[in-house]
Amino acid sequence: MNNVLMKLAEWMSKPERGFGPASAQEAYVFGARRPGFPFVSVSSRLVHTWTSFMQSQGIARVLCLLPSRQLAAYDDLLGTYRQVFGENNVLWAPIADFHLAEEAQLIDQILPFLLEGEQKQEKTVVHCSGGVGRTGHILAAWLVSSRGMSNEEAIAAVKRQGRNARESRDKGLDALLDRCREAMALAK
Repeated sequence: MNNVLMKLAEWMSKPERGFGPASAQEAYVFGARRPGFPFVSVSSRLVHTWTSFMQSQGIARVLCLLPSRQLAAYDDLLGTYRQVFGENNVLWAPIADFHLAEEAQLIDQILPFLLEGEQKQEKTVVHCSGGVGRTGHILAAWLVSSRGMSNEEAIAAVKRQGRNARESRDKGLDALLDRCREAMALAK
């Protein structure tokens, strides 16, 4: 039985599983699972496999949403990202599992980082642990603020890509998306 579980976990940890654009039409912002998902302790080999896969997909920037507790599974994951992708191409914006980003964090850090990547014509990957909830609501915020989608259009678009922007069940998601749309419109 252990052999079957190990093979299943190895299959699930392949970086192409859970990787994809924010929406079917998106060219610059992508979502993914963390390196080595679902393993609790992650080897440098799995991190290397993940970073190599991302580079093969043209990813030049990484937005990591893992809080410190989840980063403990790695031997300096953020340092590895900085070494592979470059110091200015990595943003760490920790968000607790099953929570939404703080408004200031989203509007002042995350969305500008994603927009900078698009302006440089560089692809950015966003990841939490499973690549579903935290990643999903960040991608939905990107779609409403930069692609002009309504909240429901953006949430549906990320859902079609295998994510769930409403995973946190926080009733404040729509208001947060509205504030992202307004803030980015003012910035233009």
